Amino acid sequence: MLLGTLVLGIATLAAACATGSQPGVSGPYQTWDEVITRWIGANKQDWYYELGPPNLHPKPLPDGTTEMVWDMTIDRMPGQADEYHLLPLYNTSVNCQLVFLADAEDIIRSGRRMGCD
Repeated sequence: MLLGTLVLGIATLAAACATGSQPGVSGPYQTWDEVITRWIGANKQDWYYELGPPNLHPKPLPDGTTEMVWDMTIDRMPGQADEYHLLPLYNTSVNCQLVFLADAEDIIRSGRRMGCD
């Protein structure tokens, strides 16, 4: 009886883990513009998984959007794109900021790069 309960508990736990949503990785990216365009219309939390959280504090704007900035010139918490070396010009000196705007529903509506040449 105890063994059956234990097996059932482990199977339930494994099924629960398997159904959790993970966005996966969207790279490799050939250009910084491609990094931006692939994420327009996507969920902000999925982007955090891919690139890590923004390393500059997200800023709420008066229109209800949130501005998020990743500055590639300063230390940041890495995401999956870093883990798998999927960003353009990986391991080179990059003078680059990626700026995204997410709406109130956490959907990325626009993005731009500053630098990233």
